[in-house]
Amino acid sequence: MVISHIAPKALDRIKDSAKEKVKAIQHSSGEMEEFKVVNDYNSFVMSVHNYYRMATAASPDIQRLAFEIKMAIKNRLQERVKRRSDQPIPEYAKRYAKSKEIRFIGKIILLPIGYIQHHPPIHKKKSVNKYTAAGRAEIHKNLESVDMTILHILMRNPIMSATVEYNDNRISLYVAQQGKCAITKEQLSLEEIHCHHKTPKSLGGGDNYANLIILHERIHRLVHATQKDTISAIMQTVQFNKQQLEKLNKLRKLAGNEAITFEQQTTCC
Repeated sequence: MVISHIAPKALDRIKDSAKEKVKAIQHSSGEMEEFKVVNDYNSFVMSVHNYYRMATAASPDIQRLAFEIKMAIKNRLQERVKRRSDQPIPEYAKRYAKSKEIRFIGKIILLPIGYIQHHPPIHKKKSVNKYTAAGRAEIHKNLESVDMTILHILMRNPIMSATVEYNDNRISLYVAQQGKCAITKEQLSLEEIHCHHKTPKSLGGGDNYANLIILHERIHRLVHATQKDTISAIMQTVQFNKQQLEKLNKLRKLAGNEAITFEQQTTCC
């Protein structure tokens, strides 16, 4: 068995970057700015772990710098950092749930950089190919995982006009829905991701997890659309089955809009 390590220069770069991000947390002011820089730190930790976890000696290597970073967090953030109690673990951080080093800044999780778990490289299956039905199914199965690039962009770029709760739940929902629209099950690009309030805030809805859902941008517009021309134009771009149309109409009803019928879909499309 080959024993592979993280190069010393790489470890130094990780340590320096982590300390700079801790410093940014220290100097952040305001709830949303704090949320943004903490998630920038978390995104960095996740990126390091994803990149180096195939190294067999990744865990002991990371431990060499983890203590220094923990001390930087303790010295710079002091009372702002709390041990985990009854705080829920966000969906995107479930892999860290067993770590005793998880901390929170307010309600925002702070991921432990020392908690890296070795993940052996997976050899490509011979069954994965585009020439058979089973092979195409394997490809589809492999594509169902979350796009980590998009996840990190969402973490590092919150909607500044929204609340911390909304932004945190938007990230968790993106992971829980595997990056897909809740209605069409279509894989979403960054520009297509819209986080919708089931019960609008104007009607008393909140930013809580249960009141939010990730939709494709055009489906989100369709939920709120009231003009026939707008509805018709959007309906020409998508074909709903019965179950999807029922889900759409539930959201339209909560938004105070009339249901779309199958007859309308047939006429539109």
